[in-house]
Order: sequence, then structure tokens, then C-alpha cells
Amino acid sequence: MVNIAYAGPEEREEIAQFMNVVFHKAKWDIDGWRRLLAGRWCGPDGRYAISVRDDGKLVGVLGLVYADRMTSGGLRTTADMTSWYILKEYRGQGIGQKMLALATSDPTVTVTNFSSAKAAVSVLVSAGLTVLDKERLVWHPRVTPSGLIVHDDPLSLGDRLPAKDRKIIGDHQGLKLRHLAVETPDGPVAMVLYPQNKHGDWVTHEIMYLGNQPLFAQYAPQIAAAVLPERDAILSLDRRFAAEGIIPDEVRPFATPRYCQPGLLHPSEIDMLYSECVLLNIKIH
Repeated sequence: MVNIAYAGPEEREEIAQFMNVVFHKAKWDIDGWRRLLAGRWCGPDGRYAISVRDDGKLVGVLGLVYADRMTSGGLRTTADMTSWYILKEYRGQGIGQKMLALATSDPTVTVTNFSSAKAAVSVLVSAGLTVLDKERLVWHPRVTPSGLIVHDDPLSLGDRLPAKDRKIIGDHQGLKLRHLAVETPDGPVAMVLYPQNKHGDWVTHEIMYLGNQPLFAQYAPQIAAAVLPERDAILSLDRRFAAEGIIPDEVRPFATPRYCQPGLLHPSEIDMLYSECVLLNIKIH
């Protein structure tokens, strides 16, 4: 008999080993899977996956990176979908739809998907997820220095940053991210950047989190000049974080849109931290 349920803490290692076998083309080892499933932002007893078992045998999994995260309205829970797999002999029986139905069944949780393959889009839509964003704004390096000061340790600014900024930056220490605060004439802008070599010779500095969005919009070119190297780099911001009046150097569409479960959080609150992307160093397209 096939049983679909949230995985318990005692299943964590078995699921990590299962993922390590079935996702044989992954660019990380078993330690990466353990890191993905560890519950970094929800605790070791929190939800982290949905498992499918046939008479006790593990035949399918759907990873879910749960996080209790700070928003403008207080703590809210999100769950980023990751690493979905069902053994071939169990496909075509509606199991996948039931897994997604369970994953999206909690009305207090916003489910997200930032790195879906194009082939999976129709499945996400059928599960109730909608397009969160479909394009990014881009800035190029400037020849003229901005004159703005960049703090590489934004937590050192203490109460000069809002509690939300400090909480989010603190939650992501030790990962391959750039934590910054840029001083503008009107105050600091906290940012978390994810440098990635996506295409050719230049590096994309993806803004994974942006604190004061209106202030960034006001000083975007100067901030880009301050945080980017002099060449071979771009600064990228998803459209939903762009406050009124922002002027990018160019706009680029995503290869595949970002998706989320609508209703609980404003799109500008749904950043790409607390996700598989930063835990596994996945390139964001």
C-alpha cells in the first residue's frame, strides 16, 4: 500500500541517501543533501520533505525547505520546493499530484519555487502556484566611482538597520553570499548578494534580499557602482523588489518564471533566501 506523508526526523538520513542515488547528476555529494534536509531555518523537528512509501519502501520524495522568516508583518512561514523524484514504476498513478496537494495544503505556509525546469511548470500551476516574477532589472559597472561607503559587515551597524534586515542577514551567515550595507545620503541599504558565473566571462551579482527598496530605487546606479567590480559583472534585481521610480540599465526576462503560492505574502516580501538555491549553491536563471 502506497502512503504519502510528511517525513519524520527519523527518516532524514534515509531520504538524503535516496536523493544522493536518484539525483546522480547533482553537483554536490551526500553532505549537500544532508545540508538541504537539516532544517536550518525551522529546527531539526520541523518539516523538511514529503515521502512516499510502498509497504515501508521509500519510492518517492519531495524536498521542502521550510523557514520561519521575518517579514514586515512579523514572522511568516515559507516552504521552498526542491528535489522532487518518484521511481519510474510509480509514475503515472497520480502520486505526484497528491504529493503537491499535501505540500500546498497548509493555509499558513507560502510555498515557493525559484528554479523549476520548464517541463515542470504545468505541474506547479495545476497545484495552485502562480507566477511570482518573470523578469530582472540589470545594472552594469560604472567608470566613475559612486562615493558611497560599503559595509561588508552590515550587522556591525546595529540598530541603524531594521530588525528585519538584521534577522535575515543573521540567518544566512556562513553561506556563499555577500552581506552588505551601502551608505546613501539618506541612510543605509542592506543587501544580500549571490555572485554567480552564469554566462561567459562575467559574474552576476544576484540580489537575494533587499532591505530598503525605495531607497535602493532612488540610488540604484550609484549602489551598483559601489558594489560591483569595475568590469565583467552585472547587478541583478528581480522586478518584484523594484520600487517606484527605479531606472535600470536594461531589463531581461527569466528563462523560467519564479512561482509561488499566492495569498499570504506580498511579492516584494518573497525573496530568494531561505531556499535550496543558497544551501546548494544552485545557479539562478
